[in-house]
Amino acid sequence: MRSNAEWLQALQEQPGEALSEALQDLYDFLLRAVLVYLSQSRGELAGWSRDDIRGLAQDLAQDALLEIRQSLSTFKGESKFTTWAYRFVINRAASELRRQRYRNVSFDQLRDEEPAAFQALLLERGKVEPERLAERRAYLKLLREIIETELNERQRAALVGVHLHGYPMDEVAAALGLTRNALYKLLHDARKRIKARLQAQHLTESDILAAFQE
Repeated sequence: MRSNAEWLQALQEQPGEALSEALQDLYDFLLRAVLVYLSQSRGELAGWSRDDIRGLAQDLAQDALLEIRQSLSTFKGESKFTTWAYRFVINRAASELRRQRYRNVSFDQLRDEEPAAFQALLLERGKVEPERLAERRAYLKLLREIIETELNERQRAALVGVHLHGYPMDEVAAALGLTRNALYKLLHDARKRIKARLQAQHLTESDILAAFQE
């Protein structure tokens, strides 16, 4: 197994046998790592054949290899080189799985998920004082009332998808049959209406956000 210095030296060699061998070794390492990651009960790839998953893993390993070579100057030697390199391919894999998870989000799904999205805001990991919890419930009730009375269905679906569930903009735009720019405009108009109603209640967006901060 190469040391950190040996990896760096080999990967910065001029084209030749030493560089080719180092690139192949690193690619093989990345491929093994990402295959293990993808095999760990990833529901996003349900229905994929083993060949399809391996093909995805090969693409991810190759892309990560290129990124690693371009980022060699940022390696500080604070960990093993392979540990540092591992993060590149896993980050790419995680991003791809997120993309798969949100593919083909439908308008009906965005609309149906609205109640659960609001309820999730009240789920706490730690203890919350009763007064703070009551404040949060009151703000959520107000927000839901504003959304239900001020926004149309498409604005509501966009708001829930992007800001509450964190779906990618492109997927929400596709679900609503909009371009990315049109989705920006839809969200801008929705937030403008919400802001106006909050101001009528002598509240700001910062007031709401502060109630949900630890």
